[in-house]
Order: sequence, then C-alpha cells, then structure tokens
Amino acid sequence: MFSNIYLKCINSLLIRTYKKNVKKNGFTPRGLFWNSRKSQENRFKIISKLLLKYSKTIDDEIRVADIGCGYGDLNSYLLKNFEKKFSYKGYDINSEFIDYCKTLNKGNKDSFFVSDHPLETCDFSIMNGTYNYAIYRNAHRWKKYLIHNLEKCYKNSSVGIIFNLQQSNTTKIVNSIFYASRFSMEKKLKKVFNVVNSFYFNSTPNDVYYVILDS
Repeated sequence: MFSNIYLKCINSLLIRTYKKNVKKNGFTPRGLFWNSRKSQENRFKIISKLLLKYSKTIDDEIRVADIGCGYGDLNSYLLKNFEKKFSYKGYDINSEFIDYCKTLNKGNKDSFFVSDHPLETCDFSIMNGTYNYAIYRNAHRWKKYLIHNLEKCYKNSSVGIIFNLQQSNTTKIVNSIFYASRFSMEKKLKKVFNVVNSFYFNSTPNDVYYVILDS
C-alpha cells in the first residue's frame, strides 16, 4: 500500500516531467513520449477493438473513462471510428493537459477532469500508455505503483479495465520506459483481480494489452 504523500510525490514528478517535454515538443504525440501519431493510432485501433469485443452485453451507450487522457485524442478517434454509442470522460493528473482538452472541446469541456481515476462509475477505464513512462529505475516499485492505480480505477469500472504496456522477456526499466514480462505480469494481476486476459497484436509488436474484468 502506498501512502498519500508517496503518491503525491510520484505524480508531482510525472507532472513536472511531462510539462517539460510538452514545452520542448509542443502538444504533439512526442510531447507525450509517443514515437509518432501512427503508432498512437495503431494502439487506438486495438483498444477500440477490445472495447467492442468486451462490451457486447451493454445495450445502452458504453461509458468510457480515459485515464491519462493527455490531449483527449482517444475521444477524437472513437468519435470517428467506434461502431457503438459511447460517452467519454477524460482524466489526467496534469492540469495543463486538461485545460488544453477543454480548449479543444469547448462544447464538451465538462468531460475532462484532473484526476488519476474515474470520479464516477464507468463501464470501462482505459489506459493507453499511461504507465509506460517511469520516473525512476526501480521496476518493482513502479509495478506496485501501476497496480495501485489499476485498483483505484477498477473500483469505479463496472465491467473492467483495458490497458497496454511495453513488453520484454523480463520486467525492467530502460531509458525511463517500463517493460513488463507479459505472463509474469498476467500472473501478478490474477492475484489481485477476478479475470485477467492478455493479448499481442502484430501491428504493435512491442506492446502487450491486458483486459481486466469483474467477471
């Protein structure tokens, strides 16, 4: 269990790092430590596919919480490409990103909030690369931070969570990027959550995707 002081310290360092990177690269995918817009959209495509697959039992609109929403690009992608009706809430710990989202979405600015978890019940919490950038070198502690945040999001997600990580044969942090061993992480998650599935897709060869379900 993390103390509130420790969590605030980590989040403060993350906010400072991302602000510095956006100042350098602008409000672009690189500002969020993404390689390119293409790689970002490849991940959006996969996440929307998983979202569609696991929302078949939802007759009404799907309530989506985008955790670590950045510039709100997932919402833009879903509006153009998603096959089912959905509602969207974007959350980020960086107030600068939330302000930017509200500026871009003036007609929907009440859908963006400063938070690291959903503030109201949703069907799915989605984290696209949210925990990839690590602010220190201890992979074990970063994994604990990751799982702590997943648990917070899970409590307000009625169906489940969809997220991705960079993958490797071993769990490690290299150049500030957290890499998970796919099946080792899956095993760890299964000790915490009810149902855990992992997926690999050729279009994003360095990623592993996890779907955590309530049942």
